[in-house]
Amino acid sequence: MQSKVLRFSGRVEREQAGSYGYIPFEVPEWARTIVIQYVYRGYSEGECVVDIGLFEPGSLNLIEGMEHFRGWSGSNKKTFYVSERSATPSYIPGSLKPGVWHVILGFYKVPPGGCEYEVVVTLTDEARTESRAIEPEPGNAGGKSGWVKGDFHVHSVHSDGDSTLREITAKARELGLDFVAVTDHNTHSHIAELGYRSAFIEGVLLLKGVEVTTYKGHFNAFGVSFTPEFRFKSESELLRVTRHLRKKGAVLSVNHPKPLGPDWEWATMSFAHLVEVFHAIWEFNNYISLRKWDEQLKRGARLGLIGGSDAHRVKGCGGISQFGAPTTWVYVDELSERGLLEGLLRQRVFISKSPEGPRVELAVRSVGELVHMGGTAKASCVKVVVSVAGATRQQARLISDRGVEAVWTLGEDSFTKFLELDARDLGFIRLEVLGEVCDAWDPYHRENLLSALTAPIFFER
Repeated sequence: MQSKVLRFSGRVEREQAGSYGYIPFEVPEWARTIVIQYVYRGYSEGECVVDIGLFEPGSLNLIEGMEHFRGWSGSNKKTFYVSERSATPSYIPGSLKPGVWHVILGFYKVPPGGCEYEVVVTLTDEARTESRAIEPEPGNAGGKSGWVKGDFHVHSVHSDGDSTLREITAKARELGLDFVAVTDHNTHSHIAELGYRSAFIEGVLLLKGVEVTTYKGHFNAFGVSFTPEFRFKSESELLRVTRHLRKKGAVLSVNHPKPLGPDWEWATMSFAHLVEVFHAIWEFNNYISLRKWDEQLKRGARLGLIGGSDAHRVKGCGGISQFGAPTTWVYVDELSERGLLEGLLRQRVFISKSPEGPRVELAVRSVGELVHMGGTAKASCVKVVVSVAGATRQQARLISDRGVEAVWTLGEDSFTKFLELDARDLGFIRLEVLGEVCDAWDPYHRENLLSALTAPIFFER
């Protein structure tokens, strides 16, 4: 057996926090497996977090360099391997091209006293062959249409989750979900496991997705079969990357723009199709995400709505991030990747706190036309149609860009109301259902606990 061990060490200072560094190393022709281990230590008080990933030979430039990307594990795996036919979850198996490879280090958090790291690379001529590939079930894409429900933000063992793809889909089936988007951090190894396509497992559609995880905020990219660029350092680079993703057909959502989300610190959301307004349980600062979304809508942005649990623990209790809570409902022509992405873009969408509901719909009749959530109606005198089920003794509120338009107390399980509304000066309306109400006229009071929320209907003046 032939092998070679390479050791690298270095130090970074506080002002380098949020940046990336690269360690080049040579892979000879005889190498069949790369094993990488690393440790780091911070000095002085303060959190120290160093992330890690891997590039094969080729350009490291923005966007084009991602063609040579072989995986990212953040800081949750201190050792990993890459071989021809298998790799540690988070990394992509495949041939080991001889030449200069690079370890990428992400200096996420560096304490005032700085941080030291050591990386050990072991090259061997022994290939590992254990395969994790899943054989997808034949899915009948046209077998289901109308309202479907699922969770658009879940993590697996391919990043920092506790469950395999099969374990996630088995739990989703138990919860009655139709689809799940596994959105692991800065890697597509979970998508590679599916053969680079969305697929039905356990009767549940697994939608392709990646959580693009930067040091100033996260966003999800749905429908991609590769890892999107995450190393951008400026607003202009962010917009360049997201333009590239949209050209590739990706649907983009800004994730958890609120304290402890972690928050969205980039200046713009203009690149996105959607905002993750309902993230984990409602009490987890979602009133701030709601306010930020409404502020964007009031400025004329046509940003849609999405929800996600951000569940990392599917086995057992997930704390504030419980799988399937919230649940996003999408009206689709067919249950397939294409059907879901088109449904998200049309925005006939609502979110409920769990797979059991509540279920809500909002529509307006304007100039003889019935317009559903996500649509655009003429700014005229309209008839608003509100339907709610499964929210007995809760409160429904119709919200517009000028404030609360109407409030109803739901005394029965199934509820339909009609409201004449002068929308000539309105930009949008949306509906929310509250399980607990602190202030009926403040849409952003932190003690208002929303149990459901709809996408907006826009008005064209």
